[in-house]
Amino acid sequence: MPVIEKLPESHFEDNLALFASLLREEGLPVGTTEMVDALNALSRIDLSSRGQFKASLQATMVKAHRDQALFNRLFDRFFLPPEEYKRQSEKGARYKKELERKIDEACREMQFKGEMLGLSQDELKQYSSLSTEQRSRLQDFVAKTEAGVNVEPQFRPLLENVVKSHLRYCRSQDKQRQAEMRNNGAGSGTGGEGAVSSDGSTDYLREIDIEQIQAAELPAAEQLLQRLSRKLAVQILRRRRSGPRSGPLDLRRSLRDNMRYGGIIFKLKHKPKRRSKQQLLLLCDVSGSMKNYSTFVIHFLLGLQEVVRNLSCFSFSDNIENLTPELKGRSGLKPLLDRVIRRSKNWGGGTNLAAALDQLTEKYPDYVNAKTTLIVVSDTKTVSIDQTVKKLEMIRDRVKRIIWLNPMPLEQWSDYRSVSTFGELVDMWPCSTISQLEEVLAGKL
Repeated sequence: MPVIEKLPESHFEDNLALFASLLREEGLPVGTTEMVDALNALSRIDLSSRGQFKASLQATMVKAHRDQALFNRLFDRFFLPPEEYKRQSEKGARYKKELERKIDEACREMQFKGEMLGLSQDELKQYSSLSTEQRSRLQDFVAKTEAGVNVEPQFRPLLENVVKSHLRYCRSQDKQRQAEMRNNGAGSGTGGEGAVSSDGSTDYLREIDIEQIQAAELPAAEQLLQRLSRKLAVQILRRRRSGPRSGPLDLRRSLRDNMRYGGIIFKLKHKPKRRSKQQLLLLCDVSGSMKNYSTFVIHFLLGLQEVVRNLSCFSFSDNIENLTPELKGRSGLKPLLDRVIRRSKNWGGGTNLAAALDQLTEKYPDYVNAKTTLIVVSDTKTVSIDQTVKKLEMIRDRVKRIIWLNPMPLEQWSDYRSVSTFGELVDMWPCSTISQLEEVLAGKL
């Protein structure tokens, strides 16, 4: 009887699905249709050719030119060349072996009365990452405690709590040092390398106040904003496609199509549903304390062009200025800050929102209509609060809705009459971090 050789197990489809999910996480619109197209394309090429393989995936999964660089970066990271995969695997195996050795050593060193202390894996890793001097001090503390007079085994839980507290303190010190390195640019003038944490992540930028983001961190913040805006654009498109696909009943087409049944209506015909994009009007406060917040909001919304029909942007202090022409060329955060905000004629002026709204309705009446969502970025600190209320009431009746992004710390809202007064007329949300900006716009657009 012939021996049938068992073929090695293949994970090709699983890996391709994982790669597609990675693209979706980064904001690229990759769904079932793109997966089917990719599989069909791959069935017609030589899979041993890395160039053909990459070109096939790129042709079927990337729809916009601006996503080409992101696809290339993720492809090179996910589909490693054989020699690089071997090197990374060997490096990972060495790291795993070394980590296991350190944990075993930590288990032997952290013992009380012949038994290992009840430390978790993370706590053992933290202990193994300490310097030789720090580990020696901790070992001496445990040894002296064990050799103390009238020290019984029941003393072990108290000792464990002390050791765990010390390890938590060491971890917090490490995080604080990493934060200081980021804020100082890690001592390098390389244009943003210090903005990346030790594990290569930039997600910490989501939770810190936008005003505290340093110049060296702007490139990393720009990449984060682009990733989040792409992700939000995909979510908006999916939400639209998942809704009803047909519009209202088309009675005339229904009657005409059912003539063959003697006038008895068996099949209903519907009018095609109109899928209109959002029309956004952005009004940004460019006073000194608001420049960074306004710039980040503008940059975030620029990434939603495929789901926004018309994005218009105005700056204001005591006058209004149309910045829409300046936004035609997509810029990074720093160029955008220089070109749009700092060159604005309103830069550094006093804030008079009532006058700005009055000029908006007089000079640009076509921008204010029932299809427009007005987004105001301001801390509400303006003169003529009563006049501003009247203007807001008038505009509220003319636009679809008003969303107010307020970067003022939430605990200070009760200290300002303008917050409570304007909050009764508009949909006001805190927006001092990138995380809050993402959350608000994801729920409102």
